Amino acid sequence: MRDMFRPLSVLVIKVTRFGKLLIQMSLLFLGLSATAATPRTLDGFLRDGRIQEGLVAFGSPKNNADRFSLAVLQVLDGLQQFSAGSSKLGINPQFIRSGLPFFRVMAMPPSTLLASNQVVTPDKVAALFNNLRDSMKKANATLAGINETAFKVELNLTLARMDIDGDGIVAPDEMILTKLGGVLGLPAQPAAGQDIIVRFDSADAVWLKGYTHLLIGMLDILMAYDWHPVWNQCAHVVFLNPDPVPPIAPFTSNSQSEMFSQWADLIAGVHDMRLELVDPEGFPNAQKEFKAMIVCSRICWQRVLAETDNDHEWLPSPRQTGPAGTKITQAQVDGWMKVLDELDAILAGQKLLPHWRAKNGTGINVTKLVASPPRLDLILFVQGSAFVPYFEEGTVSDRSAWRTLMEPFGPGFARFAIWSN
Repeated sequence: MRDMFRPLSVLVIKVTRFGKLLIQMSLLFLGLSATAATPRTLDGFLRDGRIQEGLVAFGSPKNNADRFSLAVLQVLDGLQQFSAGSSKLGINPQFIRSGLPFFRVMAMPPSTLLASNQVVTPDKVAALFNNLRDSMKKANATLAGINETAFKVELNLTLARMDIDGDGIVAPDEMILTKLGGVLGLPAQPAAGQDIIVRFDSADAVWLKGYTHLLIGMLDILMAYDWHPVWNQCAHVVFLNPDPVPPIAPFTSNSQSEMFSQWADLIAGVHDMRLELVDPEGFPNAQKEFKAMIVCSRICWQRVLAETDNDHEWLPSPRQTGPAGTKITQAQVDGWMKVLDELDAILAGQKLLPHWRAKNGTGINVTKLVASPPRLDLILFVQGSAFVPYFEEGTVSDRSAWRTLMEPFGPGFARFAIWSN
């Protein structure tokens, strides 16, 4: 009887072993497939807008390329959260159509705004700006760990995406160039077959670090003041569901005069822009950030000018080519160095900041202003009374000096300044 079942038992064993082999091969195949589907480069993560996964993947950077990739993702994560958060707060679509240009840049087009019944408070808005500043600080710390060892990180800017509207889906049309290209002077939609490919290097790492210093400093000043008086005049114009509601809001009609009333409320917000300082360290911190930005810009251009290749540059030297065929002249580089010298002198109090009504040889001492910042009163800033404690006689960085500094750039000075921070 035992001999009768022996062939059957052998068959069962062989089938079992074959089954195990199939399972092992399947697991191996699935493992390889999963590995292949996981990006290994910054470009791979940004093509799918997988910023959070990228932050995890580069969370423990091993070299300069990893550190740069992590910093880029940290910056984009901050911008993505700010953009998505603005959308979720329920910004009034009518305000985006007729409001200030800044809000058209930072918020979604009305057609893509998320439907939101969320109550918006000043604290929630402040948290958005706080989170953005924290993201810039994280990226700045990451970039500080990059040394002078050469590296390259390739990125196809044309295909890079992120979740701009915050709906949790990275749509094919949510391109980073669409959001930031115009700010940096790049085409938002390059022609077919003309992808903008950049190979970032150590000069670009210092460039990005300088930009984080700039944004941190701007946010330090912005958040040094209490913006409640402005909120109490026009929060209902900006947001669909603000709390507290401005006193005038319940009495506003929905008639044909709605647009006029919105602009009237915005003007009232400007009129009430007499803001008290709530963070005395905001201005000193910003001054340090701006000085650090200038240092970074100088180092960046030193590295750019020392390069001997021409490999898909972000900031090109006069011997190289930048994105979309951009060229920079030596005169522009020299002019930019003079601009940095002028800014450095203003921040150090060695030159005075001009004001339209100040007589010749008189200007604002920025170091005095930083040591004892004024209340933010827009009308008195324009009129000049707010700066009386800071006026003094000395060498002024006047308009004629700036005209000379801007000559090498022609009408493109603003674009160059934004591009090169």
